[in-house]
Amino acid sequence: MTDETRRQWSPLAQAYLESPTHARGEDLDTMLAFADPIAHEIALDLGCGVGHTLRRVATRVRLAVGVDPTPGMLEGARTLLARESVTNAVLVTSPAEALPFLESTFDIATCRLAAHHFADVAKAFREVHRVLRPGGRFVLSDNYAPDDEALDRFINTLEGTRDRTHVREHTIAGWRGLLEQSGFDVTDESRGTVHIETEPWLARSRTPEADARRAREMLRGAPKPTIDAFGIDERGFDLLKVVLRATR
Repeated sequence: MTDETRRQWSPLAQAYLESPTHARGEDLDTMLAFADPIAHEIALDLGCGVGHTLRRVATRVRLAVGVDPTPGMLEGARTLLARESVTNAVLVTSPAEALPFLESTFDIATCRLAAHHFADVAKAFREVHRVLRPGGRFVLSDNYAPDDEALDRFINTLEGTRDRTHVREHTIAGWRGLLEQSGFDVTDESRGTVHIETEPWLARSRTPEADARRAREMLRGAPKPTIDAFGIDERGFDLLKVVLRATR
């Protein structure tokens, strides 16, 4: 994790605690259905942020461990867990690419809206494979880019303009390939969209004004195929979402 990433995310916990995009969503319900947690199991939530996924998983398992590289976000998670009276969750500061756990520790792993920030997502997925028990489930939810190269370039440039810690939204084939190359068998897939309001989206990440202006200009000046692909209107645009269930 870079110093820039720590500086970017440590102060932002409150905004993400209150963000409806992160606190709720069909993808979160789908993740829980795909994970199918059982009361005696141990779960890992990778890149847990302020804990929206972690708190939901924790209520269904014996123990849930949330991992995030940013201490400030973990402070937000502590706030959320205390507010929701969740007592069986543990928080660990660690990058996704070097998890401090023994092999075959967990029955379930989840990762929601975090993998597009990982410096080495392939290495992170190999780490998840390592710490899952044989037959364990890994449920990934993230944004994805269309197969069209111009649309792929547009959404990744837009995301990188808004947030300099953004690395890459892969295509669905790209996400699936990364999981399969890490030793997983992808068994289930669910797609959806969420409409993002531009100004709250920029404010939430405290995007510098010059970059925010560029992002607004990209949306305003987008060609029709891009407008259609991402549902761009005067208030915002659609992010494309995929949930993948993979087994070890």
